Amino acid sequence: MNDADLPTWSHDLAQLFNASWAVLLPQSVSARVDARLATLATLGDDGAPQARGVVLRAADPARCTVDVFTDAATQKCDEIAADPRAALTLWREDVLLQIRLRGTIDIIEGALAQEAWAGLSDRALPDYGVTPKPGTPITQADAYTRSADAARFAILRLTVETMDVVSLNRPTHTRAFYTRHNDWRGVWRAP
Repeated sequence: MNDADLPTWSHDLAQLFNASWAVLLPQSVSARVDARLATLATLGDDGAPQARGVVLRAADPARCTVDVFTDAATQKCDEIAADPRAALTLWREDVLLQIRLRGTIDIIEGALAQEAWAGLSDRALPDYGVTPKPGTPITQADAYTRSADAARFAILRLTVETMDVVSLNRPTHTRAFYTRHNDWRGVWRAP
């Protein structure tokens, strides 16, 4: 990338905020866009952070929420039920942008999750119904079964409270921090 190709949005707080939400907006999972892969961190029952890879499924800039899907029997659902605070980090190589979100998660199940369940591919459905439940010790690598179970499908909806954005575009890296309680007016931070 040469200087003429540098994004102008990385030096304007409002444009950087909008560009960050554009990166978070729903991507087609079938397109294999890197933006859909993120790391979700919750607090374990021992108070230690627990991080794992997740697939970003939806984003709503107006409500400041992002969604990921999960098997409701996973440990992360137990952790979120005990303490809904969480962080989600996403890296977009193509635009050299890291986005870190913090907020609280609501677990959406049952009838409220059925529209999303109905939109999943047949290939993905058995990911929500692994037996024994995810994380259970097993005797060998393939000692489990996969069976689609709509009752085990859940949406984890993160309501974003803070957004920390780092642009690694050259010649000048930039970093901005935005908070909901400040109406998303950002402040610059050293990268």
